[in-house]
Amino acid sequence: MRSFRMATVLGTLTTVMLGSLMSLELFYSIDQLDLPPSHRWIHLLEQVTHPNFTRFVVLDRDREYHQGDVLTAVIQARDASGRPKTYGGDFFRAKLVSVRPREASSAGNVTDHGNGTYTVQYSLYWAGDARVSVQLVHPSEAVMVLQRVREIRNKRIFFCSFVDVKANIVAIQRCYSSKPTNLPSNRLCSLTKHDTNFQWFCKRPARLPCSSMLKCWWRQNETYDHVTSLVSSTERKLFESPYLEAELEEDTPIASQPIHVMASKQSAAKRLPKCSKTTSDAPHQGYWSGNVWKSSVCSVRIFKKQEMSRCLAKKTVYLQGDSTLRQWYLRLVRVIPTRRRGNYAAGPATAVNNRWNIAIHYRFHGFPIQVTTVLNFRQIRYVVDELNSIRGGPNTVIVLGLWAHFTAEPLEMFRARLYAIQNAIRRLLQRSPGTRVFVRTGTTREHKESKLEYYLLASDWLAYQITQEIRETFRTEKNVVVLDTWDMSVCQWGHDNVHPRPAMVDSQLNMLLSHICPK
Repeated sequence: MRSFRMATVLGTLTTVMLGSLMSLELFYSIDQLDLPPSHRWIHLLEQVTHPNFTRFVVLDRDREYHQGDVLTAVIQARDASGRPKTYGGDFFRAKLVSVRPREASSAGNVTDHGNGTYTVQYSLYWAGDARVSVQLVHPSEAVMVLQRVREIRNKRIFFCSFVDVKANIVAIQRCYSSKPTNLPSNRLCSLTKHDTNFQWFCKRPARLPCSSMLKCWWRQNETYDHVTSLVSSTERKLFESPYLEAELEEDTPIASQPIHVMASKQSAAKRLPKCSKTTSDAPHQGYWSGNVWKSSVCSVRIFKKQEMSRCLAKKTVYLQGDSTLRQWYLRLVRVIPTRRRGNYAAGPATAVNNRWNIAIHYRFHGFPIQVTTVLNFRQIRYVVDELNSIRGGPNTVIVLGLWAHFTAEPLEMFRARLYAIQNAIRRLLQRSPGTRVFVRTGTTREHKESKLEYYLLASDWLAYQITQEIRETFRTEKNVVVLDTWDMSVCQWGHDNVHPRPAMVDSQLNMLLSHICPK
């Protein structure tokens, strides 16, 4: 199983950052030395967090545990020589998995103390035997590489076509998600939309106006070649075995014995409150029981076909985001009989049920869009555009899903987009009080046979930073609910996938509908 709890604190303390930066400087200096390759690796890798020497210990392992208790483990990071690390930033996943009964799992909460030690806390939600899993996803040195590469602008290669149909002229030009520094402004077409904090620049064609730009697409192979050229040969080793997604061993002779959890001492089960904004700060807390996600914070219902239609009766639902939110759209229109029109691949797509007076709209969030499909640039509308045009009201539900196509971009760019969206939501709620607004976080994903380019563009560490930005941006918005799906994906049964199995999608929708129609 590769789906484990993912959490880390990057080591915001100055000592942590300095320690990691010194490691990167050593990578480059050793790379430049006139030494045989074998000697270079000896000097370089001996300081990196090594999974063969990094261990965890479950505290009070043999005490009596009951449902509702908290199990604690401590991780000590060590390098290839077995020496304790003195700074943090390693990226771990941790989860608790049932042995008996089968198919129960929950995520552990990892705290980075900035000195090479980490505490993991597991809430004990179910009775039975369970085992502790901890995985080193990336050592801190790899995290620093990801952080550096992320801040490099225009890593992905985009092209757009400029077309004059009457003159039969077509020009294909390179385009950029940030203003390129190597081209003067008079050689660029700026398609920037300041009200959305969206930037788009293309090389100006010689014979056509900027207004003639029609279609755009992403060049996958060129992007991969460029991105992998941004890391040195020494840095590449950090994204290979044994440093990548490695299961850690428990440092105790009885590690093979499961943790036994007894039934709760309380006779009656805890009654959870209704799902509302007051519980939205931690709706991700809970566990999987078979194919059902059980929240530990609020009462999440399981919606069957008729209940789903009844909940959404007389409502208009707007879903705007990436393909993971398109999964929600496709699932809803399969369960609720609808008449459909439009292009559901990128949108706009609409599904209508006249019996229950339900309308469901889906649209992609706008560039940068990392798909090889050719997209009509003029038909793309941004989240701010949609929010500004929606009438709103108590029967309007808006769900935003923004993450998978932003992991390769600098965080500052993503923050700017969120800031514009946040202000558009405030304007909408001011003119249309009662509008229901939800923002969904990211999830874990597959990395396709551990190829370097997938980690540099879409590592789960990158996605987790996006999730943290969403949490922080909307944490204090009293009329916006953050649907936090991160932990659900981390401890799911089955393999990580950007497009998860139906059980995950259904559980995510149950969270949404439980806020719209609480018990």
